[in-house]
Amino acid sequence: MHSSLQHRRPLWIGALLASLTPPLCALAVLFVSRTGDPSISDMLGTAALIFAATFPISLATMLAIGLPYVLWLRSHNALSVLTVCVGAVAAGVVALGLLNWGANWDHRAPGLLQLLYGAGLGLAAGIAFCVGAGPNNSFKPKPLRGSA
Repeated sequence: MHSSLQHRRPLWIGALLASLTPPLCALAVLFVSRTGDPSISDMLGTAALIFAATFPISLATMLAIGLPYVLWLRSHNALSVLTVCVGAVAAGVVALGLLNWGANWDHRAPGLLQLLYGAGLGLAAGIAFCVGAGPNNSFKPKPLRGSA
């Protein structure tokens, strides 16, 4: 059963949140896994570098794979949270797999761990997209019918 995503906010809000989520996840991992006591300036510099390296990749993935997929789902009346998240997981696996493959000089296939990272980042981006393009929760009660 597909729940319709009608009466939702514009798709660009979801696309922006989905593009920001993987870099923010990478920053969260950076801050949680830090060792020692780095200075604030070192942490901010590293955070800026990580964001600058990951956001363009995330945005390109959203524009090249995610947004066309969502528009295709919407045109086929199959747009739901489940279909968006499944597609986002697949897009994350493909994007991180291609990135890992291209980053290796010998073009080795990505390992299972890298593909799982891609799936996790894709799922997080898919959830962020659904939150950003989420339902309009304004309360519109039906008027009473008949005599009251």
